[in-house]
Amino acid sequence: MALPESAGTFEEPAGGRESPRRPPPPRGGRIGLALLAGLVGGASALGIATAAGLGETTQRTVVVRILPNTSKFVTRPADIQGVLGNLLPAVASIRAVTSTENPMFPLTTTESVAEGTGMVVTSTGDILTNAHVVEGARSISVTLDASGVSLPASVAAIEPSQDLALLKVSGESGLPTVHFANSSTTRVGDGVIAIGYALGLAGGPTVTDGIVSGLGRAVATSGDGSTVTLKNMLQTDAAINPGNSGGPLVNSSSLVVGVNTAVAGASSSGASAQNIGFAIPASTVEKMLTTWRSQGRL
Repeated sequence: MALPESAGTFEEPAGGRESPRRPPPPRGGRIGLALLAGLVGGASALGIATAAGLGETTQRTVVVRILPNTSKFVTRPADIQGVLGNLLPAVASIRAVTSTENPMFPLTTTESVAEGTGMVVTSTGDILTNAHVVEGARSISVTLDASGVSLPASVAAIEPSQDLALLKVSGESGLPTVHFANSSTTRVGDGVIAIGYALGLAGGPTVTDGIVSGLGRAVATSGDGSTVTLKNMLQTDAAINPGNSGGPLVNSSSLVVGVNTAVAGASSSGASAQNIGFAIPASTVEKMLTTWRSQGRL
């Protein structure tokens, strides 16, 4: 999707036509936009101080006393290979093709391709991903990491207001599935792993690690003329890139704590945010799955 520039950007990293997705100009003090504005402001102040030249000084650090480290941060997953062994069989790459009319040449169409990630939520072929990966697609194919076979898929349910979609692959059974964490136990400082098909690279998914950097974020995104504010988002410093959208953010117990969805990008002034990604929390996902199940879509 081609989207307008603004004072700050939150890019939804689906890959292809879907990236980047950017928020509208700031208004009303949205937390997500205020956060980015704060970072930009801090960078500007530093630039001014450096350019002004504060004179030459000599600094010396003196260690008076060494205190024991009593912090209680949760350590990062020690066995990343073990976590991947549990999760990768339930991760899938997604390719969505969209056709749009070419306004310059009537009766002709232009094809665009979005690359994204999904996770298997039922053994019979229901796959969860972001709505912005597959919305409006005329054809969707899914490649399960466990088999490496590309299969046609259809949209069984979609909720753009939550940026979640459910795909269905027919004729499957006995598929490995993901399991979700209890969101009430997720804390800032928890170690996490992001899994996804970044940039649509061949050879399997990309894996990055980091921590939960914040809770309860509100992120405003826009695309196709509409604006959506995603609430209660998890913030992480694990690298999230185009193609990661819809993939799992996983804790050290191999449980999914969130769905990787967006990243903070550069401002119109050129200042860039670093290591700020967002994921839809497991609690929101499970509520949506419960709703779809009650509607007979799952």
